Formats: sequence, structure tokens, C-alpha cells
Amino acid sequence: MLRLGIVDFDSSHSIEFTRRLNHAGVDSDQFVDGARVELGWPGTSDMAPERIAGFSELAAGCGVKLVDAPEKMLGHIDAVLVLSLCGQAHLGRVRPFLEAGIPAYVDKPFACSLADAEQMLHLAEKHDTLLFHSSALWYADEIERFRERRGDLGDLLGIVSYGPAKRAEGNPGLFHYGVHPTSILFALMGAGCEHVQNVHSDGAELVTGSWRDGRIATLRGSRRGSTAYGFLAFCEHGIVNQPVSARFAYRNLCREIVSSFTSNRPAVPHAMLLEITRFVLASLESESRGGDLVRLADVGREN
Repeated sequence: MLRLGIVDFDSSHSIEFTRRLNHAGVDSDQFVDGARVELGWPGTSDMAPERIAGFSELAAGCGVKLVDAPEKMLGHIDAVLVLSLCGQAHLGRVRPFLEAGIPAYVDKPFACSLADAEQMLHLAEKHDTLLFHSSALWYADEIERFRERRGDLGDLLGIVSYGPAKRAEGNPGLFHYGVHPTSILFALMGAGCEHVQNVHSDGAELVTGSWRDGRIATLRGSRRGSTAYGFLAFCEHGIVNQPVSARFAYRNLCREIVSSFTSNRPAVPHAMLLEITRFVLASLESESRGGDLVRLADVGREN
């Protein structure tokens, strides 16, 4: 049984992950075996400090012992979950654990700058320590079932992914809720996006990416009206219109976290994390330039 610690309680993920891993407060079909959250540091928050006390109390009710400094978890946990709501906090939060050789999961958004993303991955490599990140939607049941049908559907030629893209100061552009439709896009398309264009309005944005093999995919992030998740997949032998439910997404992600910690292999390759970071930064650059095409390779390190 892996002993886990949580850093930062300003995201609902702090209690949602704890309930599933500690078998408390959710139905048994949500339970995840193999690990338990033992310790937690409530932390601080620039984005949602008002959430910390409530989520900390709920976690304590699930058997989590709260500590007053993250370093006090060292030596008492086998792996850490960095669940800060703001992606800009992640490098500083995860650094002491990676330097101590503690495997880490970093929540969404992985980072809000290319420099932070590269530095986290450098630390993991330098200290030969596992570092894993993924949105929960990457592992939604409908995504898995679509993969199982690929033999009948043939080559995937392109998709439209959709979902909420509400913005928040601290996680710019698609780094906030838009992370989830972005994850659907890359979970299905895979790596290889070369450039993007962003058509943006107050109510929505359309980000179209071109892949090096000639495929094209579009993300629609909505801020008005229905903001359900889903995708439209254009395949060699059919077109699939698939709503995506988040019902088992947390459970499935927690299973992948435990599996990655156990196998010492990140379920999502590090190169993919950097490409997704570049994709979001390139979409922001395209937005600022009125929809111009932006190459991922040209994303500046100053972003």
C-alpha cells in the first residue's frame, strides 16, 4: 500500500482524489486500490484561499493527518500529489520532493510557462525520479472505448474536441478549464502538432492545430451556453459523435497515478507534456495576434 501525501488544498481534487484512494464518501465503484492518502499540507493559494479550510476538514475526515509544512511529509510518504489550483505554483511545490527522490504527480495545469515545464522535467531526470501529469479527461471511459474501436474505424483523420474553457487569473487561456478539451484532443490525436490558430471571442474560442502528418484537429472551448465535454472523430471508416462523461474520470486518473507510481513509468510521456504546454502557449500567442498562425517550435521561453 503506497503512502501518499497531498500538497495544497485549494482545488476540489484534494478531496475527490482522497475519497477515492481512501475509500471514503463515495460509492464503491469509485474506489481505487493500492495507495492511501496519509498526510496533507493545506498550503496557501493566490487563486482560491477560501477553499482551503473546507477541503482540509473534509480530508481530515477521510483519515488524512494534516501537517504545517510540506517538508514534514518527507520520510513518511512514498509519493506526493501536488494539487495546487494555480499552475504557476507547481515548480516550487514539487521541487523539494523531486530533489528528495519522491515520485510526484502534478495536477492540471502542469505549468503555465515552458520554462517551468522544462525545469520540472529536468529535476525529475536529474534526480531519476518519476514525474507524472495528466488531466482526468485523458482517461474518461469514452476515450478508452473509442481506442478499443480503432481497429474497426480505421485511421483517425482528425477530431473536434469540445468542453468548457472558462478563464481565471493565474491560469491563462486554455490552462484553466480548457486543459480538459485540450487533453481530449491530444489523447486521441497523439503528438505531432506543428502550428495553431486561435479564433477567439468573449464566449468561446476555436483553436485549430495542424499535425506534421497532414491531419487537422480543432478544439472548441466554450464560456457561454452548454459546456459539456465530447468529441467528433473523423475516421477512415466512419464518423463518431461522442459525448464524454466525467463520472469515472477521477477514479480512472487515480488508478493511472497508482499504476505510474508502482511501475515507475509515467503514463503520459514527458515529451507530450511539453507539446501540450507549447500548444496552449501558441494558442495564446495566436489570440494576441488576431488569429495568426503560430508554430509550436517558435513559442518563446519568456512566456
